[in-house]
Amino acid sequence: MISVKDLVTDQLETTLFKQAWQAQPSLSEALAGVTAAEAGWKSAPGRHSIWQIVRHLILWKRGIMQALDGDPPDRAVLEQTDWQEISGDERAWQADVDALLRLSRDLLERARGMDDQALSRQVVWYRRWTETQPVAVRLLRRATHDSYHVGQIRYLRALQSA
Repeated sequence: MISVKDLVTDQLETTLFKQAWQAQPSLSEALAGVTAAEAGWKSAPGRHSIWQIVRHLILWKRGIMQALDGDPPDRAVLEQTDWQEISGDERAWQADVDALLRLSRDLLERARGMDDQALSRQVVWYRRWTETQPVAVRLLRRATHDSYHVGQIRYLRALQSA
C-alpha cells in the first residue's frame, strides 16, 4: 500500500524533475534554455508571458511555505501582486528561474521530511481565513497547478518557434 508521503513526494518530484518513464514535461525541463526575450514574449496583448507564469508560481509557492511556517499570507495581497508586468535582462530572468526551482526543491524536501501524520495536519493557508486543508491535499493541488502552467510554458515556447 502506498503511503500519503510516497504519493505526495512522487507527485512533487515528477512535477519538478523529468523521469525516464514520464510522458508529461517537468517544470525544470520546460524552463531549460528559455532566454529572457523568450520568457517575456506574449502571444497577444492581455496574455501572460512565460516570465509572468514563473513569477506567479514563485508568489503562490512562497505563500505555501509561509503557511507551513505558521505565518499564512494574506490572499488579497497575493492576488493584487500577481501577474505583474515584467522587465529585465538575462540575469534577472535567470534569478527568477533559480528562485522557482529552489522553492520547488525546498517544498519537495520539506514534504520528504514529513510523515503521514504531518501531511494530514490541517492548516489555515491564508490570513483571516478559518477554512483549513490538509498539508498533503495542498501540496498535491500545488503540483497539479504547476503541471497546468508547465503546459502553458511549453505551448508558449512552441508558438515562438513556429
